[in-house]
Amino acid sequence: MSYGKTLLFIYNADSGILPGLKEYSSKAGIAHERNFCNLTAITSTPIGMKKDWKRFVRDLNIPTRFLNRNEFISEIGAGLITFPAILVQMGKDFLIVASSEEINRCTSLDDLISLVRQRSLEIP
Repeated sequence: MSYGKTLLFIYNADSGILPGLKEYSSKAGIAHERNFCNLTAITSTPIGMKKDWKRFVRDLNIPTRFLNRNEFISEIGAGLITFPAILVQMGKDFLIVASSEEINRCTSLDDLISLVRQRSLEIP
């Protein structure tokens, strides 16, 4: 594992094709469902990541990782975090860039980009 800074985008979904299809199809569902992920709903289409989001993340010029909930828990552990979440990892330390509550308040890709842009300026 790298000891530099890495931005982690953690989805409130488990990895795999069937969970992914279920997650995308539940976008019209209620945001309070356990398996709903606003991060997925805002940044993805049925065939992958939205181009504007992909470009934005690339232009941040910080290494990034995209993890599903089960991958994060398997690698790092659950801790006191709720999902979805955006974290910055610095060595073995993690800082919250955006909490699930903040991500769930975003109603568009522009809202999410503004949130991440603002918070990424605050990353030490």
